[in-house]
Amino acid sequence: MKRLFILLVDLAIIYASIFVSYKLLGETLLNYWSNIWAFYILTPFIGVLYLILMYAFGLYNSIRRSIGDLLYTVFLISVSLSIGIMALCFSIRAVTLSFPRSVLLLSTVFYWMGLTTWQVLVWTFTKARIGVKKVIVVGPQAEAFAAKLSAKYHDAYSIQAFCNENEGNLLKQIGNCQMVFLTAGITNRGRDKILLYTAQHSIGVYFVPEYRDVAIMSSVMEKTDDIPTFYISKLGLSIEERFLKRVVDLLLGFLGFIVFLPFGLITALLVKLDGGPLFYCQERLTRKGRVFKVIKFRTMVPDAEKLSGPVLAGENDPRITKVGRIIRAIRLDEVPQILNVLKGDMSIVGPRPERPFFTDQFEKQIPHYRQRLNVKAGLTGLAQVEGKYNTSFEDKLRYDLLYISRYSLFRDILIIMQTVKILFVKDSTEGV
Repeated sequence: MKRLFILLVDLAIIYASIFVSYKLLGETLLNYWSNIWAFYILTPFIGVLYLILMYAFGLYNSIRRSIGDLLYTVFLISVSLSIGIMALCFSIRAVTLSFPRSVLLLSTVFYWMGLTTWQVLVWTFTKARIGVKKVIVVGPQAEAFAAKLSAKYHDAYSIQAFCNENEGNLLKQIGNCQMVFLTAGITNRGRDKILLYTAQHSIGVYFVPEYRDVAIMSSVMEKTDDIPTFYISKLGLSIEERFLKRVVDLLLGFLGFIVFLPFGLITALLVKLDGGPLFYCQERLTRKGRVFKVIKFRTMVPDAEKLSGPVLAGENDPRITKVGRIIRAIRLDEVPQILNVLKGDMSIVGPRPERPFFTDQFEKQIPHYRQRLNVKAGLTGLAQVEGKYNTSFEDKLRYDLLYISRYSLFRDILIIMQTVKILFVKDSTEGV
């Protein structure tokens, strides 16, 4: 009910902003009633568009959100909503050219200011009501995990303790907390003991999924006689899903080529002026382990790995050029990969393509790693919008397997929209 109330207020702010803009500019409009009728026709479409945007950008996940991220999200939604309304005006014949651009511009300012004020009030009230939760972290990597929580969510969680599952007074420590975080590597016996205790005492639990957990999440219950059983299908996409995904890739690929062509030409000029080759081609793996040449704008000095061999880029990497550091930060080095998408080597959304050398290394540590090759590599993916550049390969693998196991075209669209959001978020490029 709380989220529904917030949503209704959001929509009221948006509709009121547009209506007030009409009233303020009414005398300047040539055909007032025709113009405002266009607004009435678009009303339900605007509501649906806002629902999609707020869901895609996670506007209502405010408990662990910083105030800066909240302000950025509201601004991005306001701009995206205006662009969406413009697209609707051109798409719906009955309102083509009937929604005044002056009204659209003024209403954007109004609902951006209104939504910002309202969402900040909600965020402040929610923070005050929930307060700072007492937290304990349990598992083999408890100390490192606790450090991340303290650094990122210090205003939401207070770390009371971090320990392993064999701690003598573990359950007593859990009883003094409001939330438990279980890291990867905790045993089944330890997890079962903790989950039983937390269920009995109404204590919330977060846990890092093991790779087998991802398969279970995608399973379907099918009763076997009178026994409940879960069926785990092959991790991957059906023929129909692959066909539809390919059609969408071609449509978005051609659109992306047209949209990014001016940016690509400017980037190409800057890279060329920096000296050395324009493009950097490298062997990567895609579906079924097929090797292909990924195309990127060069961001490192020529022959960067001639002496060192294959090495992952790190923070303040001296091999990265000045121009390369800039275009990496805003992902412009990835633009030529649209050609890989059109060719069929990659998809718009999927696990990022990895080099054969590193895939072999990672697979020796985690046999599940090769399962990410059950789908085509992608320009962007769940690991990219939810993680960072320097997120560990283990956690990126968890995101990749979650994406594959829960694939849907709607999720692809959401990931594409979320990619737009992270382009200008510094945290997402940490390590570059």
